[in-house]
Amino acid sequence: MKKVFTSISMALCLVASSFTASAQTVQLSESQKVEIQKEVLPVVFEQIKAQTGLDILGWAQPQLTSEFIGNLPVLNNMQSGLRADTPTPYNVKPDSITINVAALAPSAAQLMKNVKISFGDYKKMDMPVQIAGLSGSIEMPRLIKVTSDASLPVFQNIAEIKIVANENPKALLDMDMTITLWGDDNTTSPLIGLTIAQNEAADFGCNVEIGEGLHGIWDLLKAVAPTLPELPEMNYLITLGISKIGTGKIPASLYGIPAAAPTQQVPMGDAVVDMDLKTFSIKGIELTSYENAVAKGWRKLWVNVEQKTTQDMVLTIDNYVYKTEAKADSTLADKTIITMSDYTKSTTLTSSQSAMKSVIDRVVSELATEGKATWYKMLVESGKDLDGDGVITNNEKATTMEIEVSPYITGTNAIAEINIKSYGYSETGEPTTTEMNVNATADLTSQVIKLDVVPAASPIAVGSAYFTSNIAGIVTSNDDITINTVKVTPVDGGIYIDNSGKATYRIINMGGATIANGTVSGDNAYISTSSLAKGVYVIVVTENGVSQSVKFAR
Repeated sequence: MKKVFTSISMALCLVASSFTASAQTVQLSESQKVEIQKEVLPVVFEQIKAQTGLDILGWAQPQLTSEFIGNLPVLNNMQSGLRADTPTPYNVKPDSITINVAALAPSAAQLMKNVKISFGDYKKMDMPVQIAGLSGSIEMPRLIKVTSDASLPVFQNIAEIKIVANENPKALLDMDMTITLWGDDNTTSPLIGLTIAQNEAADFGCNVEIGEGLHGIWDLLKAVAPTLPELPEMNYLITLGISKIGTGKIPASLYGIPAAAPTQQVPMGDAVVDMDLKTFSIKGIELTSYENAVAKGWRKLWVNVEQKTTQDMVLTIDNYVYKTEAKADSTLADKTIITMSDYTKSTTLTSSQSAMKSVIDRVVSELATEGKATWYKMLVESGKDLDGDGVITNNEKATTMEIEVSPYITGTNAIAEINIKSYGYSETGEPTTTEMNVNATADLTSQVIKLDVVPAASPIAVGSAYFTSNIAGIVTSNDDITINTVKVTPVDGGIYIDNSGKATYRIINMGGATIANGTVSGDNAYISTSSLAKGVYVIVVTENGVSQSVKFAR
């Protein structure tokens, strides 16, 4: 989360510094276009990955990591897609993401107020393998557009990604992905080609072809981060032995296919996933890494889930490293401990990042399917055997992430505030904390679900993601939603509201009761809060049908 929004901030500051002087021009120079691509496009791909699971940049250099294995669709605890009280399938999918340029870089507001990533032309793909009576499916967006609300046309259409399905009856999925920059068809370049097919044994083979467009973006990334490795001139094959699921062990392998020798397969990584067939959860993952097509590293992740108390469940991931292929010796390299309070969902977690994603996914799912969210808390710790005695003590553990969900309902909105604290440590052990709030709001009359990302020091969201759901019988397109650019700033004794044509506001206490309301307009509108009792409140400002929630303390 920190990486994504730090990148957004850097990108937009660069836009501001590069183009303020040329705001009155109609054309961008080629060097200016390159600078925008260098900073903005990687951020766009991060956002696409976060909301749709399409890891476009990850395909450029895939690795069989525990994160990759743990997120394979056929290995996740799949939901049936049915509401508890009706056989009607429900549907939740991302609609768009907005980035508030004015909040991140005010000097860039003269060019654009918001950058928007929108998804459309969805295609449903059913997984052909049934597990425990359940089958999985994904809805893949085949059109991804990156636009802005700039007045100058040259800034309005930044990029367009299209996914075109090929007519291949033998493949589960066969598609080509292309990207067009600046609305110019002459810049259309292939990103990736992706084909997933089954053989006669029902095993999966995934072929990934890397296009010249992705090579170009990788070169831009290297200009920003010179430590990135060179992108090999090869394509990839990933195999998944799903036919072995009855044995409780599912093998997977990654091969490189050199562009100069397309019939050659260079081994790059192997994995074996140990499954608990009763609960259909992952018990462990054996990983083998290669160097120049020779196996050089071996390790195994042991996963253990234990109900510590009535409320707390603890997931422990032990990372053991072996020195030889015989695996006769082992060293406990590190340990991850995830404590989940009020735990009711999947335990397929392999890192602090997947834990954070699981919490946000859970909140969105609950708001969409139940119209409410539950209180929830997660603590993620890591440990290393610093003294080499083979045991990780409490003194060798450190907190890496804390997540808490605080839900409430006000009016027709179900709201869940997700507070995320990430901890980093210097070589001397000094901690650094990054705090982010993700405020999820579901309009119970339309089932538009909005996620606002608010850094701890910011009074307003720097980015928003919109989802739609048919749980209430209404699927609403975010194309009709006007993005709210009203600035809400709590200060001692009051709240300032700027850039409002005419907005309504409500002040709500933590019990969900509205204790003040009214109408404001214009710049520097002031609402006194001096009469409020000491405590924590939420002010909800609504303009053009769009609501913005800001928490403040009196």
